[in-house]
Amino acid sequence: MPSSTVPTPDPLFAPFQRHLSAERRYSDHTTTAYLGDLTRFAAFWERHTGQPLNMATLPTVRPVELRAFLAHERKEGLSKATLQRRLASVRAWFRFLESTGVLTQNPAALIAAPKLGIRLPRAPTEEETARLLDAPLDNAPLSDREMPAWAEARDRAILELLYGSGLRVGEVCGLNRQDVELDFAQARVMGKGGKERIAPLTMPSVQALRRYLRERDQECPFGRGAHDPLFIGVNETGDDRRLNPRQIQRLLQGLRRRLGLPEKITPHALRHAFATHLLQAGADLRAIQELLGHASLATTQRYAHLDFQALSRVYDQAHPRSRAM
Repeated sequence: MPSSTVPTPDPLFAPFQRHLSAERRYSDHTTTAYLGDLTRFAAFWERHTGQPLNMATLPTVRPVELRAFLAHERKEGLSKATLQRRLASVRAWFRFLESTGVLTQNPAALIAAPKLGIRLPRAPTEEETARLLDAPLDNAPLSDREMPAWAEARDRAILELLYGSGLRVGEVCGLNRQDVELDFAQARVMGKGGKERIAPLTMPSVQALRRYLRERDQECPFGRGAHDPLFIGVNETGDDRRLNPRQIQRLLQGLRRRLGLPEKITPHALRHAFATHLLQAGADLRAIQELLGHASLATTQRYAHLDFQALSRVYDQAHPRSRAM
């Protein structure tokens, strides 16, 4: 799996960082976000109290300082979602300190999080998705340089996986050659928190992957081992030529602009389309949860709300009594 480098944490947070990475198996990106939130809290607490936050002063942290921290962050214009994440990071840290015996109680336990409205996924329609997947790709390369023939086949396979299997862009980039079993039309995917799942592949995905691997192996002298990246970049050097999420985002950006499609069509929007279109076709919500790799059904239920909104619009437009007083 591709990873970023987690910055060296403050010694105060180092045990928590190891807990997140080694025990909870959080990604580098998530771990870095937690450490950033905690660093902001420590800086605020020192300004607010005039004391540095360290092992000696930790037991003096009170709920009132945590509420003041959230109020300060709110004045900075942060969204409710960001405020909720800030609090979640601080809560998790204090919970860890309590569980390891550093503290006898968690001062963040009773702090109420800002309430969020339902955030609905922005999924492209079936027509928009079809236009995207059926469009020629030769004018939408991942690089401004001249592209080899196999790169177009790679891009086609990536688009099919994003929509056909509902994979996250990071999951697509993290695939190795051994993870796809084309004869069985399935892929072994490493999701969030190091959770592995089996994702079914559509027939167009299998065909696109076969073509990509065939053309790539004819032209590339590297990357044919089982543990080598499935998707590689054209201009990358070194042993690991793994494609990164930003390059796939650029692919979608160039393609949607050329086709005149909405800016909302991103790699992650194709994952939303996967779930929404399955639900609209009658798929079970639990099955969609498994396919997406969601830990909680509540996350998947957003799609049910979105589908009900679409049904409500049809009802309002079509039923003769929908607007009767």
